[in-house]
Amino acid sequence: MSRPILVLTLVLAAGLLGFVASATAPFHSPSFAGKYFCPEGSTIQVSQYHASWNEPGETGISIECVDESGATQGSRELETRGFWTLAGIYFLPSLAVLLVAAWLIGSLRRRTFARWGPGNTHR
Repeated sequence: MSRPILVLTLVLAAGLLGFVASATAPFHSPSFAGKYFCPEGSTIQVSQYHASWNEPGETGISIECVDESGATQGSRELETRGFWTLAGIYFLPSLAVLLVAAWLIGSLRRRTFARWGPGNTHR
């Protein structure tokens, strides 16, 4: 695979990982996500509920910001506030990990195939 195609593939994969991590951030790291989704002075609250339209055993998820007075701001307002910021924050480490992994795999392949190249007779 040529280098530009490999780098483009890694950037696209890191972007995908960034979007997935951003969309699931309230579940795996709510205090970190709350800094970007919620206004100053409020905290993020993630809860499950069973609505009348849910099938038996199926639940919905509610993401809200709760301020000190107990007032809530629904998830519809939160969707765009921090999503793009978190996607960018998660993109950079994802790209770094993928680039290091690609470099390690490439260097291992070069070492392995150099031993078995023409002129080398390993039996």
